[in-house]
Amino acid sequence: MERKKEARRAELKKLALPDLKQKMKDRDLTTFGSKVELVERLVAEEFKPAAPAGEDAIFSDIFGPGGGDQIDLDGGAGAPGAEAKAAGAGGEVEKKHKKEKKEGKAKEGKDDGKEKKAGKEHKERKEHKEHTAHKEPKVQLAEPPAPTQHHKEKKDKKDKKDKKDKKEKGVPGAPVPVAAAPLPAELPEAKRDKKDKREKKDKKDKKEKAGKEAVAEKRPPPQDPDPILIPQPAAKQAKTDAQDDAESFWKDLFIGVEFQKQEGAGAKLDSEGDLEARRRSAAAAVQAEAEAARQKAEAAAAEARRREEELGPANEAAAEALMAEEAAMEQDPHRERRVPLTIRHVEILRGEGKRWLRLVETLSPDATISVAQGDRGWEAKIVGTQPGAARHAELCVSGTIASITDETLEMRVLPEASDRDGIVEVLEVPAEAEGAVRTAKLMEDFGVIAVFVHEKPRIRPRPAAAAEQIELGRLLGLAIGQAVEVRYGEDWFHGKVLGFTDRGTVNVEWLGGGEAEMSPVDIRAAAVAQLPKLNAMSGRLVVIGELRPRKAATFRAMAAVDSRVPGHFAENFPPQPVGSLFGFDVAVVPLPPQDGGACAGLRAKIAAASEAVVEVLSKHVFIAGEADERRRAHAFVSKLVPEAGPFGDAAAIPDELVDCCSQVRVPAAAVSAVSGVARANLSRIEDETACLAFWLPPGAKVTQREGHVEADGETTLQVAGGSVCSVGDVVEANWAGSWHPAKLLGPGDGEGSLRIAWDFDESEQDLEASYVRLPEGVGGGSSGSNAQGNRSAWLRSPRVLVVFGSERARVSGVLQVMATSEASCPGLWTGALEEAESEARDGKTEDEVVCGVEAHKHEGPIVELEWLKSSPMGQQALRSAARAAGCLIHIVGQVYFFGGFPIQRARGNEYIRWVSKSRTQQAIAHLRGGPSARGLSVVDADMRDDVTILVLREAQVAVLRPEKLSALERETGVLLVIDDGGGSALEAGSRRLLICGESEERRRGPR
Repeated sequence: MERKKEARRAELKKLALPDLKQKMKDRDLTTFGSKVELVERLVAEEFKPAAPAGEDAIFSDIFGPGGGDQIDLDGGAGAPGAEAKAAGAGGEVEKKHKKEKKEGKAKEGKDDGKEKKAGKEHKERKEHKEHTAHKEPKVQLAEPPAPTQHHKEKKDKKDKKDKKDKKEKGVPGAPVPVAAAPLPAELPEAKRDKKDKREKKDKKDKKEKAGKEAVAEKRPPPQDPDPILIPQPAAKQAKTDAQDDAESFWKDLFIGVEFQKQEGAGAKLDSEGDLEARRRSAAAAVQAEAEAARQKAEAAAAEARRREEELGPANEAAAEALMAEEAAMEQDPHRERRVPLTIRHVEILRGEGKRWLRLVETLSPDATISVAQGDRGWEAKIVGTQPGAARHAELCVSGTIASITDETLEMRVLPEASDRDGIVEVLEVPAEAEGAVRTAKLMEDFGVIAVFVHEKPRIRPRPAAAAEQIELGRLLGLAIGQAVEVRYGEDWFHGKVLGFTDRGTVNVEWLGGGEAEMSPVDIRAAAVAQLPKLNAMSGRLVVIGELRPRKAATFRAMAAVDSRVPGHFAENFPPQPVGSLFGFDVAVVPLPPQDGGACAGLRAKIAAASEAVVEVLSKHVFIAGEADERRRAHAFVSKLVPEAGPFGDAAAIPDELVDCCSQVRVPAAAVSAVSGVARANLSRIEDETACLAFWLPPGAKVTQREGHVEADGETTLQVAGGSVCSVGDVVEANWAGSWHPAKLLGPGDGEGSLRIAWDFDESEQDLEASYVRLPEGVGGGSSGSNAQGNRSAWLRSPRVLVVFGSERARVSGVLQVMATSEASCPGLWTGALEEAESEARDGKTEDEVVCGVEAHKHEGPIVELEWLKSSPMGQQALRSAARAAGCLIHIVGQVYFFGGFPIQRARGNEYIRWVSKSRTQQAIAHLRGGPSARGLSVVDADMRDDVTILVLREAQVAVLRPEKLSALERETGVLLVIDDGGGSALEAGSRRLLICGESEERRRGPR
């Protein structure tokens, strides 16, 4: 027989693997396994004895010869086909088994003929099973190794011994055990290592209960979900853990087989595809269990690492290694960064229209920042496109959050100046000035990121402990040096473990000092490994931003520190210039002795007028900016401002400031109105226009103005009432107590006399000046030569006000001064518009300036003009029109003055007419309680590139009251007006909302 097997084995080995698999399929065997395994199984199949009858045929088909041996799940083994006798129930159970054994032997011969029939019925059973109520669970049936001869002999001996013992003891009522096939030589590693303790306990409880009842249980019905679990005798309950694992494995393995056995004797397994599906399912289950075990091991390892981190490294070398690792991770220029966030942090970054997130993105152009919620909560994921970009963006995100929440950052390596493209500035704030610098205020004022960064504390190794102390701590779940909370009375206090005693107590050190010996029941691990630290607003201040705002924020911080520690930066650590003659640089200027605090009081105005960064620290001024800006600021703080008197009188204009000033004439009668009480009105004009103004001494002359002829005694004369007339003006002269028309010819021969010519006979006569006057109803800037004479008198000896600042700021300031002078002297500027335009341009022509000026008289109803000048809503509409058009708009008398580029001035003129007409109609309609009258109609609105049109219903228009439109205008910087369609075809009850502005991006805001 062995020779035949060897010969057959040699023949099969010569076949290819596909041919072997086909032979396995022909014999209804599964095809998984290596080539050697397939050969062995085919040899075993061909030389196996006759197939066993009944239910054991299924096991024989799967496992080969001997595979039909019954399985004893409690670890007992019996000879193939052996049946144990029932000891308790007596002869009835034993007789029944003997009878079944005889019937099985009788059927053994018949089973050979039924094998062919079973193969034909296999397909029908498979289709039938799909419609049965009890579907077969998808369980992998892994093919165990064929039982060896050693296992069979051992099993036979044990089975005979068990039979002998049962006969001798004669235990009544013992349940019938279920025979089992020998266990495989090696179980899967995952099955051997994984066993649920609860299932093990429940299984043992069931067996103990079955042993006490000593009642033989029958095989469960087919619908029972666990047909193999049969109570076993109490004598077999003492099993090892390995046997329990094997039992659980084989129980799961043969669930599918049990269901097939219940369908009928001699039923075979499903097709190879079903077996493969079960195998894959079982493999997935094993893999899931292995993954769960791996995760559990990782969690345990993480917990162990956490405890190790709490206790600290084992020695100084380990501590240094940890700090070096942290520093390397911080400085890694390519590592992707993740910043954990709380809900509060997300609100900060996304609030106010993502204001701070946009700032961070602006200052980190080479990094991509995404704020999203992940598995571990909210986080900011940062990916850099350039080396170091992610590290810089991480500093920006963390610094923004820390500053707004009044916290500080801790880093292993502190940032340095110019760390990233020169946009990082560092400043060392002494501990004596703690709290003087408010980082959140710096961020609000200058649009930078400012945060205090401290170095992380050194990692200290855990305290040295003897082996005995370590063991005692392990038993108590504590360790020497561990942060704990200790109960004293009813409260818990922070402390640290110092050691353990042989009495089972723990020596602890209180947080505030002092030691105590406490019971372990009064000690628990601290909720946090380290106590929260106070945020010290001192140390290294990091400022991140563009060059100009960053320098301004740094200077402001220096000034705040010097207010606490005088001279710290002004004298000991001043900013150092880089030596750039033409580019951006810094300068430190000492204040002259006569300053008296004037520069400190006008610091903001000096900065605005010079366009430089200016900060006053005690007796020094820090200046930063381009070369021209530094020059102008230096002249302000060293010459002009300190020498000006309390009312802002300047002796002369310094040469360094000639190119940034404009002069405007103010009549003596209007000086007090322009200056105001204690210079209040002039200070307001300076604040609104970002300029600085000083009076020149009386008698100072201005440069020649375009269209103006200097007045002298030969061309202008003063008549009664102080009015000034020119030669040739029409006057009235007194003759015998009555006034008659005449013409002024010039001065008379006598002192204080005037020579006139009467109209009725053209005769000439010299009269005293008191007998000559302007005609009634003429004067105060009415018209003609008389108005010109009045202007000449006002401008004969005016005061000169010098306005310093940028060109646009100077034009705005001059126009406001002219408007105030016009209110005191009507017709001063509106009587000669060309000269007024030249005055606003500082006597220059249109081609000589960048910010041109033009004037237009108001052409609409006077109520519209009064609404613009006196109503708060009208003043807001005026500012909105100016901002939307990008030009300056000021009202002088009844004339609009526009400043800017020609296209900006043209838009401003149109916008002011549109808004005055539209808003007054809305206001009238609101007072009447009905729909607004249809007045404004912009014909070319749909063809303009500065207007966006929205069609609204009348109900929607009624909601958009002027105050709501004004709020939207302030927020978006556009002008909103409502018109009746401009001739376009609109549906009945519809109006158009015109969104006006030179910026298309701003026009998208209200929509």
